[in-house]
Amino acid sequence: MPAWLPGQSGNPGGRPKADAELKEACRKHSPEVIEILLKYARGRDARAAVAACNTLLDRGYGKPAQAITGADGENELRVVVRTLFAPAGGAPPSTPGGDPNAST
Repeated sequence: MPAWLPGQSGNPGGRPKADAELKEACRKHSPEVIEILLKYARGRDARAAVAACNTLLDRGYGKPAQAITGADGENELRVVVRTLFAPAGGAPPSTPGGDPNAST
């Protein structure tokens, strides 16, 4: 992985212009796309209706927040962050409470 100097960008040209042009083209057709989604939402195919309704709601209100929980789905998620490399001129900080290489 390349290392950049302080103040140096890994992407000095910014996003490609094509991204903005594609986004604008998609937005231009949004009313037509919404009408198509509404047609499917009102149709007889229940699976297509649910997919269309979900798409409309996701775009209108955003996707529902995802809870981050532990493996049992109840407790909070435990995150352990460790330093893999020693900082310049020193040893890595020790992990509070024990061996930094011990599994949790």
